[in-house]
Amino acid sequence: MLESVFKKIGLKNVHAQVYMQLLDSVALPAGKLAKMMSLNRQSIYEYLHDLARLGLVKQSERQGVKIWQASSPDEIEEILNEQSAQIESVKNKLLKILPDLKSRRKVDFLTPKFTYYEGRDGIRQIFKDVMLYRDIETLAFWPVKDMIDVVGRDFLEKYVTKERLRRNIYVKFIAPANKMVDITKYPFFGANVKLKRRVRIAPQNIEYSMGYWIYGNKVAFISSKKEAFGFIVESKEMVQLQTNQFEVMWNLSKKIETSDSVVEKFFAENNI
Repeated sequence: MLESVFKKIGLKNVHAQVYMQLLDSVALPAGKLAKMMSLNRQSIYEYLHDLARLGLVKQSERQGVKIWQASSPDEIEEILNEQSAQIESVKNKLLKILPDLKSRRKVDFLTPKFTYYEGRDGIRQIFKDVMLYRDIETLAFWPVKDMIDVVGRDFLEKYVTKERLRRNIYVKFIAPANKMVDITKYPFFGANVKLKRRVRIAPQNIEYSMGYWIYGNKVAFISSKKEAFGFIVESKEMVQLQTNQFEVMWNLSKKIETSDSVVEKFFAENNI
């Protein structure tokens, strides 16, 4: 657990291990610490200096010998608080210049843009690209079970759903019957005005493992976990083509609804 926290503040797993060893040992000379951890002296000094720079360890002297001691774990919280404040400050500065930056961006719709992604982390970047938009309606042709497998339930529930609602992004999506999930167990995929989502189930003979999401002037295609890749095409013509195909299938698909009670329970449990 500490390793993941240290990673957030720019440190490595071994930094966490050094800190924990000092925390358990009260105070140690660098040489003894290196021996206990099976590290060479040069490496241990590098790790100690990294930790000292952040105030996580302190050096003192006892009977002519330099020793190292772990600082209070409260220091970790202070570092995180300081970083959060810095990030918030930078974010506020960015928001002030964002309109100007957007106005400077040159977009040539005559040349479609193509961006390719691989693996879970890559595919998650596609979802994050959708979340850059605000106040739009989007269309998704989704094999829900496959999408959960490829990017993970927590990511869809705790990031995508909350961020989509926060940014006022509406979605109409079609799912094949054999790839839909039990909404009582996955309420964030519900069809309800509060979730800003409408859902329809494709006809029984329609099956697919790759999905797509139409948003803005882009179409994102996402494979199943088996192939684990995706790509975004930025093209007005592609958006028009896929939108026309989507609407044909939408009219052939069966409408479903999710009760307010299920949605309200989900909102309450997730502080939405």
